[in-house]
Amino acid sequence: MATCTLLILIPDRQHTWSIVQIQEGEAILNIGEAENLTQEDIIKKVHALAPSILADHVNDTDRKLNDTCAHYVNPYDVKYNNIMWQVQKMPRETYHLFNAYFDNRTALTGEGSFVRILAIIDRQEPSNKSFCQLWFANKPEPTISNVSQTEYLWYKEWGNDKSPYQPYLFSCAVPASLGMVPESISLVANPCDNATNNLRVIDNRAPLGKKLIFAVCVKAMNFKHQPLVSVKLVEWIEMHKILGADKIFIYELQVHPNTTRVLDFYKAQGLVEVTKLALPGSAPNIPDLMALYMSERTFGIQCPLELIQYTDCLLKNMNLFEFIVAVDVDEVILPLKVDNWYDLIYKVAIPKHKKRTEGIASFVARNVHFMDDTDEYQDWTQGIPKYMHMLQNVHRNASHTEIGDSIKITFWRCTTTMPGFVSAIIARTLILTLRMPICSTTVLAGKRVSASGSEARTYWWTRPFGGSRTNSFQLLRKSFTQLDFFKLFENK
Repeated sequence: MATCTLLILIPDRQHTWSIVQIQEGEAILNIGEAENLTQEDIIKKVHALAPSILADHVNDTDRKLNDTCAHYVNPYDVKYNNIMWQVQKMPRETYHLFNAYFDNRTALTGEGSFVRILAIIDRQEPSNKSFCQLWFANKPEPTISNVSQTEYLWYKEWGNDKSPYQPYLFSCAVPASLGMVPESISLVANPCDNATNNLRVIDNRAPLGKKLIFAVCVKAMNFKHQPLVSVKLVEWIEMHKILGADKIFIYELQVHPNTTRVLDFYKAQGLVEVTKLALPGSAPNIPDLMALYMSERTFGIQCPLELIQYTDCLLKNMNLFEFIVAVDVDEVILPLKVDNWYDLIYKVAIPKHKKRTEGIASFVARNVHFMDDTDEYQDWTQGIPKYMHMLQNVHRNASHTEIGDSIKITFWRCTTTMPGFVSAIIARTLILTLRMPICSTTVLAGKRVSASGSEARTYWWTRPFGGSRTNSFQLLRKSFTQLDFFKLFENK
């Protein structure tokens, strides 16, 4: 009997190519086993990808205020947009809803509990009042609550008023008399409207009420064609482990397969959690076009979307961690008098400001710019592998920035942070924002205190604009070798 051999090239993550042979009479094609997924398995997969989707409620069909009013939206009937967003048409604008969160920080608000909804709308100001339909377990009809707080996450003074991507946080009070957390919520223009959105209410609580200390939030990675990012990311993650990060939350638009492998490795360790993202509305999610589009529409969509990400990270983790640390993957907050963030906050910052610690929303560290140019000047540090990006690029500006001048990082206090636009280690905030070269940042709520340049610094690795050595950036390199950075790895 003749034997037929078919060679198939299959890319995989362990090898560049695998050659699979199929011979007549013997099937040796290694393509894996078919998954026989149960409904429970599918629900778990959907929840992991998009926690706002109520995949476990596909059989809920007969819940309503009355026959014509405020019907429950079955997940099959939700109007989805690009997987992550739910759409609600209002009389004069369209809402793209991202996530909803239960917020029971009554000491912060001075009121009762709220459900917060993160959304993008296509005009700068909502044209009319809106309402929430709160759905509770074992309760067939909704509870109606008006939107009592509307927070615009952007500063009007920055412009961008014509953009169809305006970031908002809407808040609806939860009646204390019910004594329950809503299972889901729909945002509508009128109490009796039949919605096209139904968001699961995220209610993350620390086991036994015991919080971890530091969560790190990283805005969306968009590095599809940059394999070297994976190597830099390993160095950056390990540095943050040493400093005391309990968990790192990374948002992802598109990354190189090497970066995916790195993220998968740290996910398996429980150190990293990745949230996939998609652009809302009609913005292009075509991989390469997306990167080009966002680079040319920075104010129009990139910055507003970053506000959504940081606020999402805060509201999902405010009951799980004491502080939120918002940094980019080219930044590190380094204590100078102590070895880690815990000692920086609890042994330096809080004792220093003990007379006014109550109500402090964030702790700010000033920026120091490192020049990302060792490969250009070839002045490598001996004994350090050349692929260690941060440890090799050790030439920095001789001075740090002043408070209010391009400040990037803060520690946010979760118990005292109200919505605002900041980058930091946080504890008292409702909205989280980041200071960037393009997307400026300010604290919208709560007090902040600043570490002196001798207590802590935010180290930021940067290249000259346009990749050229402009005069201003050549001045930055009149610096000195920053030896104190190496103490991170001493005896670790």
